[in-house]
Amino acid sequence: MKKGDPQQKQQLSLFLKELVGFALLFAVLGLVVFFLFHQSIYKNIDQGLVTQKQNVLSNRKAPQFRTGGNAQNPAPAKPNNGDTPFRTNILVFNKKGQIINAQMLGNRIYNLFINTELDKSQVNKVREVTLMSTDNTLHYFRTLLIKVPKSNSNPIYAGNYVLILENIDTDLMAVNSFKRSLLTTLVFFWIVAIAIAYFLSRSSMKPILDAWKRQRQFSANAAHELRTPLTVIQNQMEYMLTKPKTKVIDQVDPISTSLDEVRHLQTLTNRLLMLARSDSGTIEINKQEVDLKPWFSQILKPYDDIAASQHKSMVTVLKADDKGRLDKDLIRQLLIILLDNAIKYTPAGGTVTVMTALNRDRLTIEVRDTGTGIPDADKKRIFERFYRSDKSRNSKTGGNGLGLAIAKWIVQQHSGTISVKDNYPKGTVFDVLIKL
Repeated sequence: MKKGDPQQKQQLSLFLKELVGFALLFAVLGLVVFFLFHQSIYKNIDQGLVTQKQNVLSNRKAPQFRTGGNAQNPAPAKPNNGDTPFRTNILVFNKKGQIINAQMLGNRIYNLFINTELDKSQVNKVREVTLMSTDNTLHYFRTLLIKVPKSNSNPIYAGNYVLILENIDTDLMAVNSFKRSLLTTLVFFWIVAIAIAYFLSRSSMKPILDAWKRQRQFSANAAHELRTPLTVIQNQMEYMLTKPKTKVIDQVDPISTSLDEVRHLQTLTNRLLMLARSDSGTIEINKQEVDLKPWFSQILKPYDDIAASQHKSMVTVLKADDKGRLDKDLIRQLLIILLDNAIKYTPAGGTVTVMTALNRDRLTIEVRDTGTGIPDADKKRIFERFYRSDKSRNSKTGGNGLGLAIAKWIVQQHSGTISVKDNYPKGTVFDVLIKL
């Protein structure tokens, strides 16, 4: 496409909109999934802190991993001296803010918590703190500070402040790992979505672009077809103006040529108008019951004289002698188009044959000529608007390339088909099948 082509701009605009739409969709999806996962992790951690708080206040023995014994000979139970579940630690502060359970923590854990201060304003509040160990590594904890009543049966807790610390290093690692995996997955599927969006945009835009291209070509062809007769008429009129004193009888040729072009222009205008109305869907099909044989005879009768005047033969074989429902005006126009073409391209001494037949509710119309025929390469395109085969639809014969396009539309409006084939030994056959 050329730079700045409206088709390219339109396709690019649609692609960018889909690209942004997919990006926003995946971003929102990722944020929602990550938020729910993050909330779920921290909800479980905080629930563990609450459970531990209840254990401390009720002095219940918290579940813990056994390091010795077996199922048959379990290790003897020990008194609850502040034991906590795996990954959970407890600091007991007196009223002065001093840690009084240092011996139960062990040197390594105590050294980690030695600088932890008591903040009485944070009672019953969940916080997140970061501590540095002796090996200069950071550790993250979720904490809950509670004030244990003096009535508590555990002398270590009674009347003191208890800080419950749950290590969340592994949880944060899981969150970060999930975030990386989620980001990678979203980026991957976003790229896939881009590819799909690009494919869909091209697929969805293709018929639109094709229609727009056909419309632009149609307008250009229509302008060209209209320009030709107008130019001829203008030239003839200007020529006659150069001889203002001549008589009409002396200007027969220019006047005749102008009238021929006016008729051609009128035909072209009517066909363009009909195609425009058909595209907009404003033409209503008015089907009526018709006695087929006499109706076809009436339409075809004038063409006997037309063919004879051009030294051509006209043969009619009307076997459709029943009644059927069809749009008389449109079918009449269909026959006129096919007969005009057949007579136009049949040389002097040739024969044009029209046959009709009726099989149940299907009407068959066949128009044969003994002209030069249509090349196989052109048979697939002769029903396109403004298309002309070099031999069969040459503009020198007065055609404008719209007749067969209109004929095809008329047949389609009657739920039928139209096709073209060779007439051996020479010529062309148009077959029309209409469902009555």
